[in-house]
Amino acid sequence: MSKQQRELFSASANKSTNHSAPMLRMAMIQFFLMVTDLAITIFVDDLRHVRVNFISVYLVQYVLLATNTILLFIRFTHTFPFRAGMVSIMTKEFEGHLVAILVYHVAFFACRAVGVVNMLRCQDARCNPWVDQYKALYIFYRVAAIPQYYAFKTAIIRLCESKYYKDSPWLRHKMRGAA
Repeated sequence: MSKQQRELFSASANKSTNHSAPMLRMAMIQFFLMVTDLAITIFVDDLRHVRVNFISVYLVQYVLLATNTILLFIRFTHTFPFRAGMVSIMTKEFEGHLVAILVYHVAFFACRAVGVVNMLRCQDARCNPWVDQYKALYIFYRVAAIPQYYAFKTAIIRLCESKYYKDSPWLRHKMRGAA
């Protein structure tokens, strides 16, 4: 490698790391929020007998989920294609991730809303809030969580790649394909 090529490579490497520190911090925050959401999803069933804790934990989980989704979309807006007005490139690139996240959001809200209504309806200790419809919805919610957590994790990791934050051959190829 010639001296000029090394200088060009080091200059481009320095430019590509300008975004990495804030993106890495945001990725760490998103991973923390995602792991906390996962822990709540796993252990919230143990709180079903305490209604106030039950509802407040659902509210905390909703805030975590909403915050994590908002941070993901903020990261989308900081990408080079998004700033260049090529939003379709980013939506096509992350289409599967966005669909999995959307399905999880719908399943989350439906399951949690029906769960709260069932818990509030059952004031008697002998009442069983686990009616068949709620069981089916709960299973759908739990199954939808698997691809959602995978999609969220891979989207967080993929958005740390430098190709999304600078002009690159990948972007030029995608722009030619979009035109």
